[in-house]
Amino acid sequence: MPLFFGLHRPIEATIDIVALTGITGWLAYTWGQVDQVAGWCLAPYLGWLSFATYLTIGCGYLNDWTFAGKERPISEKSNDSKYTNEKED
Repeated sequence: MPLFFGLHRPIEATIDIVALTGITGWLAYTWGQVDQVAGWCLAPYLGWLSFATYLTIGCGYLNDWTFAGKERPISEKSNDSKYTNEKED
């Protein structure tokens, strides 16, 4: 989250979340070898990580993998959003 939301670095955030998903999948597999219930307890987390990965990749792709120039001052327009509306430009 700090890479994506704080530093606005979608490529690095994608690499980070893909690595986290892979490690969690490996952990679920390993724990499943010891105790099947323990392995399945990580299934909801893997589902959430998969969805978050999809969102991270989607946002990065749709913004050409950069968030530079997407922010603007809040008081510039009346709609209280700090991001540009590219359809109005």
